[in-house]
Amino acid sequence: MQKRRKMKRMIAIIIGIAVIMGLTFAVVMASGKEKEAAREAVEIPERYVKAASKYGEAKNKFGYPGEAITLTVGYQPYCTPYWTSTIVKQAELWRKYMPAGSKVVWFRSLSGPLINVNMVAGKNQIGYMAMTPGIRSLDTVPCDMTQMTGYDNGQTGASAVRWELVEKGIVKEPKDMEGRKNGTPFGSYSHRHTLTFQDEFGVQMQNFDMSIELEVTNLKAGNIDILFSWQPYPMWVDYQKIGKVLWTGADHPSTRKKWYPESYKEWPTCFRVTGCMLMIHDILRDRPDVAVAWHKAEEEAREILNNHKDFAAYLVWTDISEVPPEVIRANLDMMIWDGRITDKVREKLLAMVRQWRAPKPEGAGIMDSKRSENPEAFVEEACDDTYLRIAIDEMKAEGRWTSDLMPGFPVVTDKKFDIDTIAGGTGRLAAWEDYGTDYEGEIITWEQEQFKY
Repeated sequence: MQKRRKMKRMIAIIIGIAVIMGLTFAVVMASGKEKEAAREAVEIPERYVKAASKYGEAKNKFGYPGEAITLTVGYQPYCTPYWTSTIVKQAELWRKYMPAGSKVVWFRSLSGPLINVNMVAGKNQIGYMAMTPGIRSLDTVPCDMTQMTGYDNGQTGASAVRWELVEKGIVKEPKDMEGRKNGTPFGSYSHRHTLTFQDEFGVQMQNFDMSIELEVTNLKAGNIDILFSWQPYPMWVDYQKIGKVLWTGADHPSTRKKWYPESYKEWPTCFRVTGCMLMIHDILRDRPDVAVAWHKAEEEAREILNNHKDFAAYLVWTDISEVPPEVIRANLDMMIWDGRITDKVREKLLAMVRQWRAPKPEGAGIMDSKRSENPEAFVEEACDDTYLRIAIDEMKAEGRWTSDLMPGFPVVTDKKFDIDTIAGGTGRLAAWEDYGTDYEGEIITWEQEQFKY
């Protein structure tokens, strides 16, 4: 009798569990169907689908179009040419365009090579850096350069000579740098600047691979004689009287002079720096909605940087408040913010690829993958602004500012002091003294403007 009761109890428990599991399964199936229905309800324009198809069939590694997503973005707040990323971050412009519920984790870096390492490791889905380490990232990471952030007038690539060497008249001209100690992060655009400087002036320095912090520390300690770096560091070092900025990219020709002479002969320019944004293929393939959204946020950042520089300076300062505001504001006078990858941009990129693939000591000797084996085909395939063009067209239809209002790289073609006057440029070298030590950026409530094309 007792055995029968136990048996009945066990049967009842089993039936109960089965009912619960059945209900749970039904709920899961229902929620799954709801999710599938929601995914099917998100209509992706044909142009999005075509752009994504370049990267193969969707694998949904980062979810489905319309779903919330978490992105980790590598950016460099202490590097002027990529300050679009700082504006997107500080003003949280990305929230306006990304799917509801999305999150962005910002990874701060002092140089592009570190972001490259993170992208190789799968830790960053988007990376901001100069085109020089960017080109190397394209060689080592399944990603594309999907836009420029902007480009400079020749000044953001600069060298600062130890203050006392200048004050005592020991260093006056480039030839005085023969055999002297130079610090620069290898693999960065300052490395490319160093090589181009040596080629043009026929000098050979002792070049040491140093991070930006070590460059400044060693210059201050007298362990090196010059640093090649990116703004705002050279101007900031000059501001503190640690080193004196004697030469910038405006003082010598473009890398193209040696590595793409036929291009340089047609349109000679000084040494220019262009920022870029990289996006991994998984996002470009699976989430065209996110790719377009991010580029829209970038375009809005460029509107602020081009047309509201005092506000832009304030936003940048809130992220790197130890840099004097007047230094930040002067740096904005060096830049033109245009995201498009034009044919002339590709010619510049091709020269860099050739220099980066050429063996040492003539070149950098740091690119050797199959992807860049044919430099021309590599630049055409890996530097693709299709998603940016989609974002531009959709924003133009709303009367919004876009890069299409800009004249296009490189604006002017003077060989020396290639100082652009477009987008509020001063027509001369930028200096922090222009703004004085009591300068403060402008705090405003940002409102988009309407434009006509």
